[in-house]
Amino acid sequence: MLLPCYSIKILRIMDAFVASLLSTVLRLQNVMTAFVLAAFAGVAFRAFLRAALGERVRPPSCRRKRAHWSRAAIFASHLAWGAMALGAGALYGVFVVSAFELSAFAVLVAGLTLVVVLGSLVSERILGWSGPGGLTGALLRAVMALSLVVLALITLMRAGFLSLTEDRPVLLVQLTGATSEEDVQWTPPGDEPRAERLRTHQVVFLRPADGAFVGETWVYGDEIAVKGRVLRLSPILNAAGIPNLFTLEFAFNGYNTRERHNTYPHRAVALETAGPLAVHPLWRRTQERLINLWESGTDEGSAWMIRSTTKESTFFPLVDESGRAVKRTYRLVLTPGGLSAS
Repeated sequence: MLLPCYSIKILRIMDAFVASLLSTVLRLQNVMTAFVLAAFAGVAFRAFLRAALGERVRPPSCRRKRAHWSRAAIFASHLAWGAMALGAGALYGVFVVSAFELSAFAVLVAGLTLVVVLGSLVSERILGWSGPGGLTGALLRAVMALSLVVLALITLMRAGFLSLTEDRPVLLVQLTGATSEEDVQWTPPGDEPRAERLRTHQVVFLRPADGAFVGETWVYGDEIAVKGRVLRLSPILNAAGIPNLFTLEFAFNGYNTRERHNTYPHRAVALETAGPLAVHPLWRRTQERLINLWESGTDEGSAWMIRSTTKESTFFPLVDESGRAVKRTYRLVLTPGGLSAS
């Protein structure tokens, strides 16, 4: 009877350790991203340098021809290893560069990582210090490579999301007051197809930090709102310091009255956001599959539970009470309760 109790305690300790590791990675997203990028670059340059400098091969009682082929094989292996590391780092960089925010601490961590990785080659060549060889060395390198890949995947899962823990501006919604007209065809529910020339309003989305342009749309209707997606984690993960995550998804139009809502067409536009919310489209699809797989594979009450919900902002009026186009800028703020505007 004691063995199951100890097994449960061990599993709880392992869960706590993994949750703590995840918490650290999520809190230090930019720093961990800088570390992974620098580690991939350092491993690649180290391999290329080893290939360029050559390696002493001392086959016992072997012919020169055999030694020559050994050197060629080692040279090719270093080049292949460097090319794989460089390719993996470049692919990782493509997916995270839009969500990466450069900071002095991130640069420091990246620099120290490069110094450590390349310094190991210097110590090996000059001081004669080298790591274990044989099976032990191969296993150690495999564990380090696997750890780097796991850390890269964790940071990729976090890319494109914000921590839902404190109030922070995520988007500026600028109603410019400019209007145009568009020929629109649609079919109201339970009614005949219609075609009408509708007035559209220009809406510009800006980055709140510096006002940089994010996107633009021309939308018909009386008002516009923004919808986002919340990833709610289990209370155990929240208690370990891993916050719920949030991302913006799209903006959509609306109408002032029920009759207009049921009669006139609706439109939604994707938000190509920038900064911490941005993520490469190629990774977004893969990330979505992984999150859906995670969500479907965890039950309620599980320590690793994740659930996806949607949140909408308040509607921003495109026209005033007289029907004139509104010219105003709203700041969309992410709060622990969802989205609010000012």
